[in-house]
Amino acid sequence: MRLKLYITGTSSGIGKALAERALEAGHRVVGISRRRNIDHPQYKHTRVDLANLDEYVGLNFDDDRDVDALALVNNAGTLGDVKPVKRLHPEKVAHSYRLNIAAPTILTGLFIDNTDGTAKTRTVLNISSGAGSYPIASWSTYCASKAALDMFTRVLRVDHPAVRSFSVGPGIVDTEMQGEIRRQPQDDFPDLRRFQDYKEAGELAAPEEVARKLLYILEHPADFEEPCFSLREVNF
Repeated sequence: MRLKLYITGTSSGIGKALAERALEAGHRVVGISRRRNIDHPQYKHTRVDLANLDEYVGLNFDDDRDVDALALVNNAGTLGDVKPVKRLHPEKVAHSYRLNIAAPTILTGLFIDNTDGTAKTRTVLNISSGAGSYPIASWSTYCASKAALDMFTRVLRVDHPAVRSFSVGPGIVDTEMQGEIRRQPQDDFPDLRRFQDYKEAGELAAPEEVARKLLYILEHPADFEEPCFSLREVNF
């Protein structure tokens, strides 16, 4: 099966690793992010700041006749302001929610609307987090937006049952976001030492391994029933 994947956040981390893995497998990829860091004949880049609605509300997702299936991967996200709630900066709160939940919601609606009528399999894969299921001190906007993304995916299943939709937690991955976490001041982030220990103990997953598993889901969406799950729960 040949896919056309629209992937947000392809400039680094999981998004970049997934795009590169998909290209190696012979799929087509459209990257949606602020920076282009991939050069491949089957890769097309759309330069967009997903925190700015005006930059992406007119995006078009086309039905490519040369592929068998279409997929949207909402990967882009931000850790946001890491502080107790009373010290959060209002604009940083708004930015986090724009990027982490508003953009995936709006892009998914555009994707489904633009491709209605196609006979191809359509999949929406949202990159969630275990932080959406349990509270972490000073991560209120990140935890809340990932919890919202999970529930959005569940409602998406109800609204559009013909679209295969998933919200997947990749686990703790060795990306720049983890580096950002480890640079937080201890006064703002009580769990700092725990996340530093993950890195020192070699417990972070490689983005390339996470990309391999995500691509398997996208290539075999009928094999997965639950709308929300962690890659740790699945044997590949």
